[in-house]
Amino acid sequence: MKRQVGVPQLTPEQIAYTNAPEILSITGSFFAAAALVVLLRCYVRIVMLKVFGIDDYVMVFSMILASATFACFVIETHYGLGKHFLVLLMDPIMYMNFARILYVHSIIVMVGVSSVKVSIAFFLMRLSTRTPYSRFLYGCIGFIILLTVTCAMTLIFQCLPVEAAWDSRLRPPPFGTGTAKCYSMTIFRNLGLMNSSFNIITDVLFATIPVPLIWKLQLNTRTKISLIAILSLGFFASAAAIIKAVQQWHVLSDPDWTVHDSFNVWNYIEFTIGIIAASLPALKPLFNWFLETARAITSGGRSKGSGYKASGYKGAGSLGYQKQASDSRSIALHSLTSKGDSTPGGYKNPYNVRVTTKGEKDTWDMERAKTSDESILPLQRPEPGSHQIVMTREVRVS
Repeated sequence: MKRQVGVPQLTPEQIAYTNAPEILSITGSFFAAAALVVLLRCYVRIVMLKVFGIDDYVMVFSMILASATFACFVIETHYGLGKHFLVLLMDPIMYMNFARILYVHSIIVMVGVSSVKVSIAFFLMRLSTRTPYSRFLYGCIGFIILLTVTCAMTLIFQCLPVEAAWDSRLRPPPFGTGTAKCYSMTIFRNLGLMNSSFNIITDVLFATIPVPLIWKLQLNTRTKISLIAILSLGFFASAAAIIKAVQQWHVLSDPDWTVHDSFNVWNYIEFTIGIIAASLPALKPLFNWFLETARAITSGGRSKGSGYKASGYKGAGSLGYQKQASDSRSIALHSLTSKGDSTPGGYKNPYNVRVTTKGEKDTWDMERAKTSDESILPLQRPEPGSHQIVMTREVRVS
């Protein structure tokens, strides 16, 4: 008869205990906040501005991955997440299902964290037209993609055959009776720490890059500071990544890691904070609309000079300019003289100058719109082949 040595006996209370509600409440709160911000971002970009860029598409992809990650948390709680680790081991089938979901979970969240940074990089490209910045950001995107693919391969092929990653029966003794080859826990942890280190560096980088870019824009100081403060929320993601790395280092020495699952929870916090920080700048038109509406209610009506209208922004090619009601506009300038008030002949000869702007479709006030997040962008020349509004200027001098 064999005796099990060194295996602690669990009380009925310990077997029944679960910390799943706390795990789901934390991850669910961050998921709800990120989902709300992304939905509002899509509303602003699609409904109000009618401009949906590549950074928006990538952010939607990131939110889909964040939703899938939260779903993994929910499924894992059904298979024992929140319980003591020994309770999971008491049911081999339950533990195998738990390990399978955790395997998918780790791949999804890693790709998601990287996709948020790619979205931020594309957003920063719209803040500057300078070629060195664009080349640097493209280099960052390439590095992030390469790092993500490399780390994904280490996760996917941590065991050969792959099924041994969640089915311990395929592993050699003492875990199972098979011949599968897997990374040792030490090597696996070190690979994870290397990935976490690069995440911390890139988090700090993308939280710092906006400062010089925004400061050079034609904006008032208050707007610059507010934009920098919002984008600097990425430092909170960096802090979460640092805490996650600490938890990752101690995960092997924690025999009961499934109770709090601190590493995966902090990983998800880093993920969702990155989504929120990257999406808040896009909500500027919505905040301005809300302030305009509140001001109109308190003042008894909307001012004539307000740039906001109920119809929102029109035109798929709009870069955030204010739309005017008429299709042509004349600007009357004061009378001008060549040199002095009189000509050499002794009589006054003013030049009456009138500039008329005509457009075949709509005309747009080229004054930068204060109601659009696109107003932070410098004026750019239209790309060849793009759909732009063509205007002709007629100058009459009499």
